[in-house]
Amino acid sequence: MTSLAARAEVVKLARELQVAPEDLAFLLDSDPVAVRRVRRGIYHALDAPYRPMFDRLARVSGLLPNGVVVAIATRFFGPMLCGMVASSLSPDRAVALIGHVPVEFLADVAPYVDPEAAAPIVQRFDTDVLVPVLREMLRRKDYVTLARFLVATSDAQLLAVLPYVESGEDLLMVAFNAELDRVADRFEPVMAELPEDRIRDVLQVGYDKDLFAEASTFLVLLSDKTLARVADVAAGMDTEVLVHMVNATHRENSWAELVPIAGAMSSESLARFLELDVWNEENLGAIAAAAERDGRFEELLQRVTEATERRD
Repeated sequence: MTSLAARAEVVKLARELQVAPEDLAFLLDSDPVAVRRVRRGIYHALDAPYRPMFDRLARVSGLLPNGVVVAIATRFFGPMLCGMVASSLSPDRAVALIGHVPVEFLADVAPYVDPEAAAPIVQRFDTDVLVPVLREMLRRKDYVTLARFLVATSDAQLLAVLPYVESGEDLLMVAFNAELDRVADRFEPVMAELPEDRIRDVLQVGYDKDLFAEASTFLVLLSDKTLARVADVAAGMDTEVLVHMVNATHRENSWAELVPIAGAMSSESLARFLELDVWNEENLGAIAAAAERDGRFEELLQRVTEATERRD
């Protein structure tokens, strides 16, 4: 992992602590797994003393009409308390209440819902419930919550709402902000089914917004078959996009992430990629070292060695 994964974890930790990510910049060089463990530990430590009260409120809500519960919650409780109590609702109860809650308030509540409790609740919602909330979170650019939201969906729900994530930048940032230990099996069906023009759009955003390094952190989690498809689409991009891929990798020192992408390219695509003028002794040495450490991509290592010899 590179500091890119740590950056995503720091953003989520800052949100948990309600501070600016810049205040936690000292953690950017930390192990992202350790930062994630601390974040989850903080959440549970802060939640545990109050969970019995949230459980009682959830039970009491069942004694009142749905409309009355929602009116009280939206007027007096606020998004944070509602989100905490929502984690204690049964999926059936949550489904019964959801139709009475304004979309804007649902988007306000979503950041405070326990992600571990979210899956059985979210998976009971129909697409016509999910889509308006998804659109509102996209409008707010609330990628952290949206990532948690989509990771909690079933495969069928995920593929149903995918067409509504129209922007390549939105799709890329949702993936980047997802839990890396949970994202692989969620974005595999997305990228496997995504049309080539949408894949190209995501990669183009990586160039336009200088986000390729961020994209690489989740692309390498894809299956070999899906990554090969993405890699060949990438190899067919314009030269300036491919040059940016190399330069961004060099800047972020994320060669370990580029190696599987390059290694998944077809022989013809890989040859074109390594013929770019951007390659020099330094970055060829860096990718060769990363490929050797990885140990899975003999053709890539051989092609890089040949490219190095041609430049000598």
